[in-house]
Amino acid sequence: MSKINKSALKRVSNANLRVEKVKNYVVGSVITLAAFLLTVVMTFGYNSFFSMKNESDIQAMFLDISNEEVTLLQNVEDVQRVGLYKEIGWDKQAGPLLSLLYSDEAMMKLSHAKIVEGKYPEQADEIAIEKKYLVSAKKNTEIGEQVAVSFRNEVSREIVTHEFIISGFLQTTASEDSNRVSYNALVSSAFVNQDPALSTSSYSAVVQLTNADQYSNEEIKAKIKEVAKQANIPVQNLKINEVNIDTNNMSGGTTLTIVLIILVILLACWLVIYNIFYISITKRIKQFGQLRALGATKKQIKMIVMYEGKELSQRYIPIGILLGCLVSWSLHPSNWIMLPSLLLALLAGLFTWFTVRASLNAPANFASRISPVAAIRQLNVESYTHRERGNSPRLTPFFLAKVNLTRSKKKTILTVLSLVLSGILFISFASLLNSVDSVARVKQNFPNNGKFMIEVNKELKSESVTLSDLQTKDQLSASLTKNIMSIDGVEDVIEHQFIEATIKDRTAGDAPVVVGIENISPNNIGYLEEQLAEGNIPDLNSTDSSSILMNSGSSANEFYGIQYHVGDQLSLLISNDQEQVQHDFIIAGDIRDSNLETLFYLPSPALRAIAPFNPAERYEVIVAEGANEEHIQKDLQNLLVKADTLKVVSFAEQVKSNQAAMKTITIVVYSFMIFLALFSLMNLTNTIITTIAARKNELGMMEAIGMRRKQVTAMLGYESGFLSIGSLIIALIAGSVIGFGVSEVIGNIGGLSFIQYKFPWSAVTFYIVANVVVQMLIIYGVRTSMSKQTLIERLKN
Repeated sequence: MSKINKSALKRVSNANLRVEKVKNYVVGSVITLAAFLLTVVMTFGYNSFFSMKNESDIQAMFLDISNEEVTLLQNVEDVQRVGLYKEIGWDKQAGPLLSLLYSDEAMMKLSHAKIVEGKYPEQADEIAIEKKYLVSAKKNTEIGEQVAVSFRNEVSREIVTHEFIISGFLQTTASEDSNRVSYNALVSSAFVNQDPALSTSSYSAVVQLTNADQYSNEEIKAKIKEVAKQANIPVQNLKINEVNIDTNNMSGGTTLTIVLIILVILLACWLVIYNIFYISITKRIKQFGQLRALGATKKQIKMIVMYEGKELSQRYIPIGILLGCLVSWSLHPSNWIMLPSLLLALLAGLFTWFTVRASLNAPANFASRISPVAAIRQLNVESYTHRERGNSPRLTPFFLAKVNLTRSKKKTILTVLSLVLSGILFISFASLLNSVDSVARVKQNFPNNGKFMIEVNKELKSESVTLSDLQTKDQLSASLTKNIMSIDGVEDVIEHQFIEATIKDRTAGDAPVVVGIENISPNNIGYLEEQLAEGNIPDLNSTDSSSILMNSGSSANEFYGIQYHVGDQLSLLISNDQEQVQHDFIIAGDIRDSNLETLFYLPSPALRAIAPFNPAERYEVIVAEGANEEHIQKDLQNLLVKADTLKVVSFAEQVKSNQAAMKTITIVVYSFMIFLALFSLMNLTNTIITTIAARKNELGMMEAIGMRRKQVTAMLGYESGFLSIGSLIIALIAGSVIGFGVSEVIGNIGGLSFIQYKFPWSAVTFYIVANVVVQMLIIYGVRTSMSKQTLIERLKN
């Protein structure tokens, strides 16, 4: 095709764009919205993924290894770098947690930690500390000044108070997290060497493999196990950094989720743009027929439509990309990586461009098939073609609206499909979100309707500190119970016992299988009896530790790939930092409850008999009705000032925290759903407006033969009502059924019983009101537009 012909076609296309401003704005808004959503999803997802991957370069940790093992590890061919560290202890007074560590230079680099001000500690009395810890602990101390730190020595287990001089301020990958409860500090090797206990303890090592990015996730894990074998390090001392390795390549589930989101956005965009151009072309049948009569080929007609889409894409895709980049950056500025984010934004724009191009194929083909004869009989192209019956129906506004919608079935179906799709998604997600009961979720941890829980602080657990180590301190004692009961407003204190045990001669991969054992008490015996599926429950007051109750519904069975039956024998190893004891059991009964995570249960006396430490894990505090919970919480916290392994958990605060988390999730999900709904509403608006614009002459003739303007407006209102209300009814029914089904399925998953279906009345009301408001605005706009033209002016169009 010659350049002159192309230039002429572009001029025709640009002339069409100048005339159809409403269509251009609607299509432009859809294109902008699609490019915006794709840019946000792709750039924010990538930056979050990359940030998680680069929290450290550590692929594995080897705990408590000898100097000889360190040397062997450094000489393994597949190991690029080895870093050494040693846990010194932790400080947990009334304020935030401070973990004291020694790290060599390699460990600092691999963990992406650095001294941002001052220098690394070298002398025995020097320390590098996170500045935000000092702010959180309200210690106004600067570099060169002294700070007193009281910590529990990791090896000697004694509380030590030491005066340090701050040599520098430490920065870690978690430094930007505003919700932190724990911080880090570094001591020198001189401090380690002068301490009798710490100097004799083993180091732990971290490794980075050579060319790790060239391998799959499973290949990296296999290489790590091979490295441990070559360095003669026992597999129980190996801990694989799953976060780092699993982000080496995105998992199939994560990839599928992102792809599905992108496809939904592209589908919505395609559907709306397709419908808009299809309606636009039906309005311009006369114009295309005249062009064909003047000699334009089918290919040239098709190119005119394509040029329109290309011009609109060039105008609006950059706007969507720019807005998407700004929003993605504002969500987490510190994670933003400029070059790949811009490349992904351009890719999002390219996806949008291809979607616009694909959505124009069918309308362009339709336009190219218009014959010159169609220009002469334009009004009959979409006329009502059903054979007239002997008795013609009464011509009411309602009937005329029905006729108009049925004579353009394809246009009507596309509009309804768009509205139904977004409506189903909106109501389904609304049903699921509304079914999450934050109070019921917290009640799972407060089975006796307590208002507070005093529990072993699991934040103190680490590679070298187990739950058993924390329980050995025996701070959940009878004296603490007595002190709690003395607080005004406290009615009762219920002890919950729980210990961890290792199943003898069984591993999951190369790791030992660690399971939980909970006590059977008067407070839970009734529930356990209700759930009993087979066998018997050991006697509540029995000290016999030979019979144990199993929960085959626990997720631990599937996670570890284990399966026991009533009557089977098993051996469990229970240990603390001083000894390990083996106990043999016969499984007496099975309760099969997927909502309980614990795998085994023993009567309280029997559990106390087998544990070489106090098995109490938490105290549930029952409060009198109307008691001042705020004062009770302060009194409980005062009791625990010196109990560094315990913490107070408030039922009300847990509910508030869950509600805040759900609010964030709800905002994100609804934002996405509202964006999709905008596609549909734009489609509806365009359908009504462009249809009316194409029928101005027809509407004028209706008024000329006797229809009042009120009747014409009513007819148009019925048309939009058929589309919006009809699709709304379908979406309500289908969305409610899908939402109910999804909520029921998820609620039956172990640990998620707090998800119980509740109809989302507020969300549905909002959705209905939004549809009604849009329809009223459309009718108002139509009435206003018609009032600006006289009957003669409309008949001339």
